[in-house]
Amino acid sequence: MDILRSRSWLVAETEPEAAHLWLAEAPRAAHHVDGLQHAPVRDGRLVVPAPHGSVFRAAGAQEVVADDVAGPRVPRAVDGGAAARAVEGRRRARVHPRKPYGQRRAPVNRTAPALIPRGAPGNVRSVTMARPRRAGVLRRILAWSVVAGLLAAGVAGFVVYREVTTDLPPVDQLLRYQPPVATRIFADDGALIGEFYVERRYLVPLAAIPPHVRLAFLAAEDADFYRHHGVNPLSILRAFVANLLHHQVVQGGSTITQQVVKALLLSPERSYERKVKELVLAFRLEAKLSKDDILYLYLNQIYFGAGAYGVAAAARAFFDVDVGDLTIAQAALLAGLPQAPSRYDPQRHPQQALARQHYVLERMRAEGFINAEQYAAARAERLTFTPHRPGTYLAAPWYVEHVRRLLEERYGGTAPYQLGLRVYTAVDLGMQRAAEEALRAGLTELDRRQGFRGPIRHLDPRKGDAFLAHLAAGGAAQAGRPVRAIVTEVRPSGLVVHTPGDRGTLPADALAWGKTRVAPGSFRAGDVISVTQAGRAGDGTARFALDQEPQVEGALVAFDPYTGEVKAMVGGYDFNRSQFNRAVQAHRQPGSSFKPLIYAAAIEHGYTPASIVLDAPIELPNGNQPPWMPRNYEGKYFGPTPLRQALARSLNSVTVRLVDAMGIDYVRKSLGRFGLEATLPRNLSLALGSAELTPLELVRAYGVFATLGKRFDPIFITRVTDSEANPLEFGHTRPHFEPVMSPATAYVVTNMMESVVQHGTGRKAAELGRPVAGKTGTTNDTHDAWFIGFTPDLLAGVWVGFDSERSLGAHETGGHAAAPIWTEFMKQALGDRPVVDFPVPDGVTFAQIDPASGLRAVPGGEAELEVFVSGTEPTRYASAPEAIEPAAAPAEAPPADTD
Repeated sequence: MDILRSRSWLVAETEPEAAHLWLAEAPRAAHHVDGLQHAPVRDGRLVVPAPHGSVFRAAGAQEVVADDVAGPRVPRAVDGGAAARAVEGRRRARVHPRKPYGQRRAPVNRTAPALIPRGAPGNVRSVTMARPRRAGVLRRILAWSVVAGLLAAGVAGFVVYREVTTDLPPVDQLLRYQPPVATRIFADDGALIGEFYVERRYLVPLAAIPPHVRLAFLAAEDADFYRHHGVNPLSILRAFVANLLHHQVVQGGSTITQQVVKALLLSPERSYERKVKELVLAFRLEAKLSKDDILYLYLNQIYFGAGAYGVAAAARAFFDVDVGDLTIAQAALLAGLPQAPSRYDPQRHPQQALARQHYVLERMRAEGFINAEQYAAARAERLTFTPHRPGTYLAAPWYVEHVRRLLEERYGGTAPYQLGLRVYTAVDLGMQRAAEEALRAGLTELDRRQGFRGPIRHLDPRKGDAFLAHLAAGGAAQAGRPVRAIVTEVRPSGLVVHTPGDRGTLPADALAWGKTRVAPGSFRAGDVISVTQAGRAGDGTARFALDQEPQVEGALVAFDPYTGEVKAMVGGYDFNRSQFNRAVQAHRQPGSSFKPLIYAAAIEHGYTPASIVLDAPIELPNGNQPPWMPRNYEGKYFGPTPLRQALARSLNSVTVRLVDAMGIDYVRKSLGRFGLEATLPRNLSLALGSAELTPLELVRAYGVFATLGKRFDPIFITRVTDSEANPLEFGHTRPHFEPVMSPATAYVVTNMMESVVQHGTGRKAAELGRPVAGKTGTTNDTHDAWFIGFTPDLLAGVWVGFDSERSLGAHETGGHAAAPIWTEFMKQALGDRPVVDFPVPDGVTFAQIDPASGLRAVPGGEAELEVFVSGTEPTRYASAPEAIEPAAAPAEAPPADTD
């Protein structure tokens, strides 16, 4: 190619013994330099041997112009054959041919003018070259292409950035960080008894988290946290190396800031787009919040497993301690959990959890967070873990559940699960345990009296192992509690049974439930029965006794009469079996336990405990129905009877005559003062407890007697605070009493109920060995059994019955089924408290009366000391027995009670 036509760049001299001819383009073909068959081509240059410092000149008229890049253009006009100015080093020059106007281009492959080294005119060499490409134009095209590509990439990147970041959540929302926080329920002594949560989390300020706990998390997750700006490339590289060395994921590359962004601002999806968003938000978050604020969010938000969110909940879930009490060893273990909570769960994978803890401790030492002594001590510390357990009901489950309902009513349905309330209740855990144990024992004893019902179910023996495995998965059986077992073999000497985790025998002499003895032949392999462990034989095998889980239910409520606080509440035999709280949700007829309220109306109406009322069969009209004939329990009647004895014996006919004499409207109005919310019937069946009440309502009504005439609102909750310990308003949290009855009337009725315990249907309660006032209750066909009673210190009530309308069994009255439960509870609840008498208020008079007539006793005659509301005591003296004719009374409804 003609060098003149190529308008190529020529540069001379860069090596000691060779001249370099620079071309704008790399040569496409071989080049010939005057006698040299092939001139070497190097990086787009022809290398021509020449002495150092040689200057080439072009043969023919031309001008040499300095390159635009190398410097300004310097035209050099020369005569034909003038030499080009030397260009030293790697400077480039462009050669322009000088051609006449209109001259045709020289033919291709002509010999270019010779380049003659200056000072060596006899050594001129011509350069013959293949036709080069248009180097200058292509270079410009290439340069502009690169620029255009960069611009396009920049525009594309900007578009992608805008597309990805247009819908990013604002980091400002983290300034108002309010995650779901667990509400905690406390007993009256401050013990934690329950929690409600969507996420089990307790917010704690960063200052409340010890430094060594914070440093453990930094060592495990982001040691450079206080040195980077949200994203740390070195951390990513370090994590890669650490994971490679350990052959598993032991360290993450995300910074703590990125983890906060992932947890609080983005979805958990894995995609490149989400990763870009994460990086952008990490930078934004660092610009908006301080490092301490970000660490606060992290330590309160992350999930540790076992249902625990945040370090405070984790400390409680794994070690049952406050976060401020964590040791270095405990902190290191917790710090290792967030990366893989399930894999490092110390309960299920102790070896992996320990290895992870050791890694965190090593990182703490390597970062200088702990010294060698602390490291060694932490490695040597033996950790004890708290068994995982559902946190909702830790104790007093029915009480806690009722508190939850109250919180929902006051603050809204989601409040207990999100607001992080601290709720302090009135429950006394000692009394609560006594109530639960007494009710369970009493219901079991009642069930024992009714006999063995037979196997619970029958299974294909081949499915026995799977059934036992299912039972075992539900948790270990509690000591002394019945456990289900499968009969695997029937022998004349007894049964061979398997329980979850054990195997043993049930001897024939242990096949008894109450008075019912069961022969081994009554069972077959595959029967599921309930047993309790009675000991072990000489060979170590377990010995079991036949047991049976009661189907009957019950409820118990206890008040402190001086404050109105509910100190204990049990809503059934077993909360795990049924969460229905019969203490506050079951509306049942109270039967004769309603009678003290009727007698209070009678005392205020002018009757006295000495008033004589005829106890005899009575027949009352009942509209279009057959006449109503209320009957006493067992059909016994006693003729003219003082009201005190009528209440003690729970005589139905006397109570009906009283209501009939006073009038139903008067009685209903009087009953309204007890705070009863049930609809009271407008007929004489009201006298026998036909109104449906909850145990809580009836026990609270008895509180009017226990407080000498004051009605109180039940107090379950004594104080509520928010997550920052600020007090919140909540209904009745302090004692509130409203006088609704004269103290004298209340005392007289209380005194009459003492006779129920001493001489009447409630004699079982007399075993308490203290002054007790109370009343039994039994509904028709013994569907319900009650006992409500109180001492000067404590008020409690017990209900027993089935959830369905079903008889408890023969003779299962209030005195037989409910009073023993009440008595056992009171023994445990009162313990060694001093024995005190009921206080006697003003307005009360004691007088000796003749029990047969109700008049004052004559000197030397039969006499009993009786109590009266002052002014109602008899003034006449008895001379001879007097009878009072029964008053006829209409009836409007069938009876509700026989007792």
